[in-house]
Amino acid sequence: MAKTKVSQYDTTAANNTDVDGINIAEGCPPSSINNAIREVMAHLKDFQNGNVTGNALAIAGGGTNAENATDARTNLSAAKSGANSDITSLTGLTTALSTSQGGTALTSFTSGGAMYATSTSALTTGTLPVASGGTGATSLTANNVLLGNGTSAPLTVAPSTSGNVLTSNGTTWVSGAVDKLSTASGSAPSYSARSWVNFNGQGTIAIRASGNVSSLVDNGLSNYTVNFTTAMPDANYAALISMTASSAAFTRGSGIVNIGYYNSNSLTTSSFSMTLEDRNGSAAGDSLVVCCATFR
Repeated sequence: MAKTKVSQYDTTAANNTDVDGINIAEGCPPSSINNAIREVMAHLKDFQNGNVTGNALAIAGGGTNAENATDARTNLSAAKSGANSDITSLTGLTTALSTSQGGTALTSFTSGGAMYATSTSALTTGTLPVASGGTGATSLTANNVLLGNGTSAPLTVAPSTSGNVLTSNGTTWVSGAVDKLSTASGSAPSYSARSWVNFNGQGTIAIRASGNVSSLVDNGLSNYTVNFTTAMPDANYAALISMTASSAAFTRGSGIVNIGYYNSNSLTTSSFSMTLEDRNGSAAGDSLVVCCATFR
């Protein structure tokens, strides 16, 4: 068979008796040698130009043993450049891929740590700082309360003594004892007042001091209404009222004091009304000091 391409040449010299049908066997005409050399040069140039159909260079000889790029990558276990699906795993990398290459630029990670960006082009791993939405702490004491601390790690408040509550000192929060509403002793329950007021009931009436009382109404001689700032839950509360005498005669024991609700509708959730009479003989008068407290 005529040897028409390089791949058909034989490694045994004696077997190469023609070049593309030109006789170069022993005793061939001299002209055949010239023609054969020209044909070999044509074969070599054809190979150089990539016309390798059936003429691929073996991998062992520095080639790809392929006649096209796809087969060449397959034979060499290589991936093509650009977007491709050839790469399914990387096992030979010794340098971490940079973030611009789609990697992390990290070669190791902290066990249990978080990976987060430290800039637009860098990642790190470890405890997530407050500025990145974390706590900046690797552990938290059981049952402690966390307090904000700007971009620094949170502050904590321990429960401390049993019965303590979280209270503000005007600057931060602390664990402190509950302020007692009463110093009463014994097992009977103690109840705090829902409202209280001390007012001048003579002339233009005026509040001296109060709690949960918004205003007063002068309904006439010795008759007043107390308005609450925050309404009572219902009208079933107790309103305790005390007063001082309107004349010096009462202080000597000759007067009669009448204290009572104005009428059956005197107690409402928003206010209560009262009538106070200091009678010295038949005269009635407003009281200088009126004190009221409500309980429910």
